[in-house]
Amino acid sequence: MDAQSKDSPEIVTHRIPRIEIYQATDDELNRIEEGYTQVGLDLTFAMTSLSSGLAFLIALLTATLSERVRLLFIAVVVLCAVVFLYTGTKWWRMRKAGPNVIAKIRSRKSDPEVPPTT
Repeated sequence: MDAQSKDSPEIVTHRIPRIEIYQATDDELNRIEEGYTQVGLDLTFAMTSLSSGLAFLIALLTATLSERVRLLFIAVVVLCAVVFLYTGTKWWRMRKAGPNVIAKIRSRKSDPEVPPTT
C-alpha cells in the first residue's frame, strides 16, 4: 500500500433503479429560466415596496411633520403603492409560468424506450 491510497477515500457507488429523461426544446428551457428569474424579482420588489410604503404610511399617520416632509412622505407612499401593485400583479400572473412549461414537458411521457441488452 502506497501513501496515496491511504489518503484517498474509498468510493462506494449504489445503483439507481430507474432514471427518467425528458426531452425539452431550447425555447422551453429559456422560458423556464426567464420565468423563474423574473418571478423572483417581481416578488422581491413587491414585498420591498409594500414594507417600505407601510413604514412611511405609519410614520405619516403617527408623527408630526412639516408640510414639505408630509408631501414627500405622501409621494413615497403613493410611489410604493404603485410599484407594489404593478410588480405584485405581474408576479401573480406569472407565478405558474415555469410549472406550466414543466407540466407540458412531462405530459409528453410515453412508454419508456428500453435499450436492448447485449
